[in-house]
Amino acid sequence: MFAIRYCGGCNPHYDRVAFANRVKEHFDGRAEFELAQEGKEYEGLLVIGGCSNCCASHKQFTSLNPPKLIWGEEFFDDIVKMVEGIIDESL
Repeated sequence: MFAIRYCGGCNPHYDRVAFANRVKEHFDGRAEFELAQEGKEYEGLLVIGGCSNCCASHKQFTSLNPPKLIWGEEFFDDIVKMVEGIIDESL
């Protein structure tokens, strides 16, 4: 299970929810995603910020792998590689 943490959206330069949906659709049936919740352990954490400040807090969440900070659509390929790597390790 992967967690998604959004920033507050005060200065978004792109549609963060559409980006997350694109990631979810890419991994449909191979990986699950949910909004980050405290007290749960995740395989990975995507911190989706709307701008380069990427100010969303995330230290309160537990991830087995380092969190990936995202502040633009150009991070899509990096996210795909990260998630695929984690999926491959768990097989």
